[in-house]
Amino acid sequence: MASDLYAPAAKTPALTESAQVQKWMDRITVAKKVNEEHYKTSGNERFLKHYKGESTETVMRRAGPVKVPPVNLVFAYVQSDIASTYNRDPYITVNAKGGSTKGAKLKEVWLNAKWRELKIKEEIELEILDKDLFGGAWHKTGYAAESEGQGGNLRIKKEGVYSLRVANEDMFWNVGAMRPPSDCMWMAQRIIRPLEEVKAKYPNAAGLEGTVHPRLTADGYGDTIKNLTYKDDIKVAIFFEIWDSQTRQILLVADGLKDKYLDAPKAWPEGQEKFPFDYYWDFAVPGEPRPMSSIAPWEPQMLEFQFILAQAVSHVKRWNRQMLVRQGTIDQNALDKYERGDDGAVIEVNGTLDGGVQFVDYGQLPTDFYMIMDRLVALMNEINGQPAFDRGGVTKTNTRTIGELQQMKAGAKSRTDRKIDRLETHLENIARKMLAVMEATLDFEEAIKITGDTPEEVTDMLGDHFNKDTGMVTFSPEDIADETDVEVYAGSTLPLDKETRMSILEVVLQQIAAVAGQSPMSPLMVQVISQMLEQFGIKGLEEAYEMELRMAEERMRASNEKQGVDEAKSMADAEKRKAQAEQIQTQTKIMIREEEDRNIIDDVMDQVRSLP
Repeated sequence: MASDLYAPAAKTPALTESAQVQKWMDRITVAKKVNEEHYKTSGNERFLKHYKGESTETVMRRAGPVKVPPVNLVFAYVQSDIASTYNRDPYITVNAKGGSTKGAKLKEVWLNAKWRELKIKEEIELEILDKDLFGGAWHKTGYAAESEGQGGNLRIKKEGVYSLRVANEDMFWNVGAMRPPSDCMWMAQRIIRPLEEVKAKYPNAAGLEGTVHPRLTADGYGDTIKNLTYKDDIKVAIFFEIWDSQTRQILLVADGLKDKYLDAPKAWPEGQEKFPFDYYWDFAVPGEPRPMSSIAPWEPQMLEFQFILAQAVSHVKRWNRQMLVRQGTIDQNALDKYERGDDGAVIEVNGTLDGGVQFVDYGQLPTDFYMIMDRLVALMNEINGQPAFDRGGVTKTNTRTIGELQQMKAGAKSRTDRKIDRLETHLENIARKMLAVMEATLDFEEAIKITGDTPEEVTDMLGDHFNKDTGMVTFSPEDIADETDVEVYAGSTLPLDKETRMSILEVVLQQIAAVAGQSPMSPLMVQVISQMLEQFGIKGLEEAYEMELRMAEERMRASNEKQGVDEAKSMADAEKRKAQAEQIQTQTKIMIREEEDRNIIDDVMDQVRSLP
């Protein structure tokens, strides 16, 4: 019995392809149901209607339910959030953690150019909209190649990096993951494409019948579609791209294709350790995998504001119609006109009127309405952290001074700064994935075109990653997997208004004034000033600054040349003086020697003369 307890477990037989496909479709079905329930129970469905001005709230009146007039504060909030956090493309910096500084500069130029080329700003604006209304937003970054033909006739039409938004309703992951995408075992993206396009690209799709686009059936076009004779143009294929982190495979399964994959499973790109998806959110909910919408915390106050406003509008329209009337004085038909508040209605009465005609007095709106609405607006602003002046509205103050407005703006700044920081972190995550794709699939000619440098300068930047013999650029998996030091320049996405420009200009002028008397200016200071002018788009000053640097270089070059000429002249003079000194010294030695020789001769002659 004991031996049975410790016996090795029986090996689970491998699933057939048909069973694998069914398993994945079951997983996606469950995840899809969770998505749909969350969309309804979280209030996201209502928030979208608020944004579009489609109010479904009603108040009861004697004649029946009356629709509450929408007050589209959600639209104002979301659009102001987009304008105040992502007004311009970011400036992405790449710092060298390893390798050359020139190589980091090449990557930096490539990233910023690709960001504009792919129009990622439009994707991020939609993601801010998703984040505010639905709590979170998804972004996908990777490499794709469009091809045509099959077998020996296969030809690449277009290839390159992509970086785009993915709708919340198209993203699925395993139930149980609490911090997607970091702790997911698998993730799937729903993709909808024209049926004929899918059949042309994937041979396994030959038997697909396709279906009508879900958007058409959801919007009530069922009867119209049913009566169409030709439906080929509106038929689509719905399939799911699955990223399985356990087997590190990319799988394609399609609705209506139960026995096989849409395409053969593929391995994750080399060097890619994480999912290609990034999740962007502001407000996490403890114990929940999905964050909370920015509208949810202050929706109750907004609804109360709508109800109060509805009562105020009703009050004005009905002229405060509360009165006492003697029975039989007013005919029932005339009384109905009065209760409905028909504009211009003529109401006949069975009594005497002064002059035969009398207008009903206009009832004043009680002052309590204004006080309650002001308190509700104050509560909404306090909860959502977005003051009225961010939306272009009028902000009430006690002292009516600019100083008080500035204090109010400073009070809301910390919450705004947090949102901006969350956005910049999201942009940095996207930039890292784009850089990893670039390192895996760098196009040498594109790098030359983007940087505007010569091929020799680009090869110098790439260093050992460029093979001169093959002309290929290769980065190792370790280079790609390593988290490159990528940052978004703080505040580079914010609006560049007059106040911001003046503050930047003031800082730049202070820096220039501090070093104006120094010569030459340090390389660090040159880069600091250049970066500030470049990243904030002050083109006139940027050009003037570059001209100033060129003039300084010319002055230094001229000074060096003059100094070189002076030094050469001094050296020539020194050599001349040295030669003259040596000549004098030689002549002196000769004269001394000649004098000595003469003395010796005189001594010898004296001795000769003294002989007998």
